[in-house]
Amino acid sequence: MFPIPSIWLIRISLIYLLLGTSFGAILMLNKTFVLSPEIWKLLPLHYSIVIWGFLIQFIMGNAYWMFPKHMSEYPRGSTIEIWFLFYSYNLGLILYLFTKFLDPTNHLILFGKFLIFLGIVSFVKLIWVRSITYR
Repeated sequence: MFPIPSIWLIRISLIYLLLGTSFGAILMLNKTFVLSPEIWKLLPLHYSIVIWGFLIQFIMGNAYWMFPKHMSEYPRGSTIEIWFLFYSYNLGLILYLFTKFLDPTNHLILFGKFLIFLGIVSFVKLIWVRSITYR
């Protein structure tokens, strides 16, 4: 059975892919038809959405599903930890993207980065204990 947190990590990553490619399409249209020079301000946002929103989350969702399971009642580890990872990573990413786009000098951008960091640390902890040898 495919784990529910993994499904949600992959679904949200695909939403970020759609959003990131939409920004990319706008940027490419601007390159061709020169709509406005202000549109180029979306480029860092486009990169952040595609890399942090799609790529990293897609990898986390697949790794959580595919890594070897424990021989216990909770084969993939604590469900509280994976949901903490999901919420902290996504809330941090949304906070980071909004503050980066609307007000780059705002201190909430650091809080967003911290939540992303907590999500990544939770992911490493969940996967680290499952990276074992059977010798």
